[in-house]
Amino acid sequence: MKIETTRRTTASTGTAAAEAGLTPEQVALLKERLLAEREAVGQRLAARRHALVDATNRAADEADWASDSASQGLVARLVDRDAKLLREIEAALHRMAVGTYGVCTLSDEPIGFERLTFRPWTRHALAAKEGVERDRARSQQSAGVVVDVGDEPSLGGGRGEDEAA
Repeated sequence: MKIETTRRTTASTGTAAAEAGLTPEQVALLKERLLAEREAVGQRLAARRHALVDATNRAADEADWASDSASQGLVARLVDRDAKLLREIEAALHRMAVGTYGVCTLSDEPIGFERLTFRPWTRHALAAKEGVERDRARSQQSAGVVVDVGDEPSLGGGRGEDEAA
């Protein structure tokens, strides 16, 4: 595949950051943000998992059961969201380590420092991400689902990596 060959070449030469228009200082700043975010999300994820386990261990009467069930559902969704975000952060750190960070995984175009500053774990350049969102909206509309295609939707609906906040 052409894209894989291009990525391997870029990784082996270590010039992905330069090709993405990122200075070494920018890469260092983004790495620092990713590491801090990984720590924060990891702690939040552990706390939420602990709360979920504690909630299942409580003996509640029938009136409390409905409330606890709704709360557990919310916490479970938040755990899932944080786990997805943590995987995206780890993937971004891996791309940084192998030299492909800052290059779109779909188009091999530079992602841009401004976008990476906003979402340092992003895998896609803005144009590629907009294409993904348009395709997703078309497929959901054809399935009869009402869709609002925004600039940066939230991770909530099982959507892609860039949406994690």
